[in-house]
Amino acid sequence: MFLLFKHLEVQAVLDADRRELEYIAPTIRAAEEAAEATGIPLFPAQKTLSPSRLEEQSFVSQLQAGREVAKEGLDMQNEASNDAVASFIDYISPPEAMETGAIKVRTAAQKAVDKKIKIRKEKASPLFEAAFKEGAVVDLKPVNDLINDQLADMSHKGEIYKTLNKTKSLIKVKGKGKGKGLIKVKAPSLRFLHNSKIEIDRMLNKIGSDSLGNATKYELKGVQLALLKQMDDASPSYKIARGKFEAESPAVTEIQDSIIGKIAALDDTQLNQVTRKLFNLSETNPKVLLKAKKYIQDIDPEAWNEITRVEFERRLSTIKFDAEDMNAENVPGQLYRALFPNDGSTKLLMVALDAEGKKNLEFLRTALGRARLGRVVGSQTASRQEIIRELRGGIFSSIGESAYHERVKLLSKVLFDSTWKAEMKRTRTLDRNSPATAMTQLLNDVEQSEPKTDSQTGEQSP
Repeated sequence: MFLLFKHLEVQAVLDADRRELEYIAPTIRAAEEAAEATGIPLFPAQKTLSPSRLEEQSFVSQLQAGREVAKEGLDMQNEASNDAVASFIDYISPPEAMETGAIKVRTAAQKAVDKKIKIRKEKASPLFEAAFKEGAVVDLKPVNDLINDQLADMSHKGEIYKTLNKTKSLIKVKGKGKGKGLIKVKAPSLRFLHNSKIEIDRMLNKIGSDSLGNATKYELKGVQLALLKQMDDASPSYKIARGKFEAESPAVTEIQDSIIGKIAALDDTQLNQVTRKLFNLSETNPKVLLKAKKYIQDIDPEAWNEITRVEFERRLSTIKFDAEDMNAENVPGQLYRALFPNDGSTKLLMVALDAEGKKNLEFLRTALGRARLGRVVGSQTASRQEIIRELRGGIFSSIGESAYHERVKLLSKVLFDSTWKAEMKRTRTLDRNSPATAMTQLLNDVEQSEPKTDSQTGEQSP
């Protein structure tokens, strides 16, 4: 009966270990795939995400005996991280994109807007031309009466008076008569009045310092509506043409009001705003960006790749570190925070890339995310005292300084070896006990495979 219970107990432990291995295997596999894809070496603790291993890695790198090995490993990881990011942005687009990206995107945006306007024109213009050819006599008396009534109550020096007076002259055609000084007023053609309507549109749509005041726009809009009513009444064909134009206008208005329209309207001094309009969460979101991406790629696919690189470079420009002393920096952490400051910004980068780019960026994100861990952080006194105690032999025994330093060196070689895989499956299982116990198991495993030196059996500390 005892043997049966013992067998069941052993089986329970094996089942628990199997479950632990199944739990951690995807974590390790994801790290190794990312390391292979990016060239960023990852250490055992970074592969397993074992809290105790990460604490050991961080602490041992500060001990004198482990500092040299740790520095070599971390320097290599820093340099590889920089190289991986540089290779990735070169994959997106060449360095020349920094000079041409914004210009190309603005040009593509302008062409996208013009394309919508052209489609509307192609559909409505034949109808307008037919109406103009047919002709019509438009009764302008109601329009002139409206303007005169408004002018009667206005100051001649005010904006409203000047604007309405100008509008009155826009719908009037003057011609010379036969007598000296005689002026003959002709009835304006439908085309003439249509062009006058377009000029009124321009007056209403002016922006900046030349824009009209709201009160002036209100009065002018009333005059324009009165004019259009008279034109529609005089020419049913013109009314049909205008209806077609209005039916096609939402598509034009939509793109003009979108990010694409805003980019198209930028002048040369505002080109640095292109990436902000595309990738700033306060102005966009993944759905909006995806639509903008399609507009630009339909016109100039390379322009989109270039502006994507510009955005990556912009994010990286926020990093401040000494490139000549990278060992003092958590370079993977700085790169990670610059490129992936939050989930929203990360999603925008993913939307900007093609399928292959998304996959590579996810590898880069994983590799940098892991490589930033286990670096020097604030002291966790209790766990670090436990680690020191185990390095010195445990509670019931103590080894000499030479042996202690040898153990630190040995542990540092393991902790900063990106190719080491021995007993990796045991890390989470052992974590259930304590960081120190996990480390003891690790040291025992390694010491069994390493030839012992004299220093490892050195004088016992008192």
